[in-house]
Amino acid sequence: MKDLLLILHMKFVNYHFPGRLFERCGPHHWPARSPDLSSLDYCVWGWMKELVHSVKVVTRDELLSRILDAADRIRNSQRKLQRATHAVHNRAAACVAAGGGIFENQL
Repeated sequence: MKDLLLILHMKFVNYHFPGRLFERCGPHHWPARSPDLSSLDYCVWGWMKELVHSVKVVTRDELLSRILDAADRIRNSQRKLQRATHAVHNRAAACVAAGGGIFENQL
């Protein structure tokens, strides 16, 4: 059933966005280090890593504790999250303006 849903989804995407599908085994391979439009990719993960690894982690429990603390700090930083959300909108608009092409230089 899962495979059928995936096939139907891919057919839907190919129908509505012909020639634009990027995937591992598709007509266009997803490029390495692609500038995704997700704020997680270019904002939150780096922020999380900085908070977690600001001091050397020694134990697994310490790592888990730091990850949870960092997640709470990020969750409670509304202004920074709003800036990240605004950045997503700017990146999406630049991507559309570039016709789905390279847009990083326009930011």
